Amino acid sequence: MHKLPARQQDLMDFILRRARESGLPPTRGDIAAALGITRQTADQHLRALAAKGLIELLPDTSRGIRILDADALAANDPWRLPLVGRIAAGSPVLAPDHIEEQLRVDPALFQPRADFLYRVQGRSMERAHILPGDLVGIHQQATARSNQIVAVAIEDRLTGEPTLTLKRYRQQGQMITLLSENDDQQTYAPIVIDLGRQRCEIVGLFAGLIRLNRDTPES
Repeated sequence: MHKLPARQQDLMDFILRRARESGLPPTRGDIAAALGITRQTADQHLRALAAKGLIELLPDTSRGIRILDADALAANDPWRLPLVGRIAAGSPVLAPDHIEEQLRVDPALFQPRADFLYRVQGRSMERAHILPGDLVGIHQQATARSNQIVAVAIEDRLTGEPTLTLKRYRQQGQMITLLSENDDQQTYAPIVIDLGRQRCEIVGLFAGLIRLNRDTPES
């Protein structure tokens, strides 16, 4: 989002907040009353925001403001979470580096608060009721207690690229063990990592899930 003068930032924040709370943009009268300015001044600031490509002003309507900066709208919406690719509940998969889409979900579904979502691939965590196709909420932090379920980025020894997996976490000194929640421990064997030889970083804590479709294939 553009670096804005203070008054224009106040106005943009108000537009985003009103759109988030009511689903509708404010009128110029709403803006003038909220910011303690005249309608003429409000209109000048609106035209400045439009010139910067943040909004579009629609003629002949009292709420003729269309928000064009989708990133700003998402960042100001506490119900909106980015869906960031897939996470393995099985063998680790390549960590994604892009956001697939933004989803609007109730923050109360997650504890602690989720910062982003991953789509589950694999069945290693099914005993913890985490199934293929579930969207898992991840609370971003770099530390965890023993036995917590975490999203972990593991360095691939051949490529050096991070791979991402969801497992139950245990650490003893330099040794990390990532455990599955599946009775088939031959297929879903523990992943043991020596931090002296291989990088492993906690991405965040499992905070809850959304189940969209129980029949989603494992791909």
